[in-house]
Amino acid sequence: MSSWRQQALIEAPVAEVWSVLTDPARGPEWDPDVLAVTGAPTKIEKGSTFDVTGRGPLGLKATTTFKVVELDDLHELKMKCQFSGFYSHWLLTEAQDGTFAEVELGIEPLASKSPRARAAGVLHTKSYLRREVEKMLDGLRRAVSRSPAAPS
Repeated sequence: MSSWRQQALIEAPVAEVWSVLTDPARGPEWDPDVLAVTGAPTKIEKGSTFDVTGRGPLGLKATTTFKVVELDDLHELKMKCQFSGFYSHWLLTEAQDGTFAEVELGIEPLASKSPRARAAGVLHTKSYLRREVEKMLDGLRRAVSRSPAAPS
């Protein structure tokens, strides 16, 4: 299956970046393909689930359930679509006054081998995932530049 990993510097403290990343309700603010998030807890934890309505490859709109599969406060966040196996994995590291981010998007095989799930996997090509990572990083930079400073 395909994946794309990219590193970037975000000119904001880790706490600010983390605050945006771990608030699913803010997803539409920084991810241009997320249209709405419903059912998200106010504070996510490992195992939390929520529904995301968004656009995928070919601009197809769908609502799917995401689950937080990894969570290490201020450092690591991995969320995975329970339908297609699509995931986003974020690693954050303090870099002076900014944040060094490593993000990986990809598809992991699921036990479900439905034709729709297989088709979703085929459509998530490396070039599609690369463009998505770049859009997410740009959107995240914009979102943290508009956020009030995170408390120390």
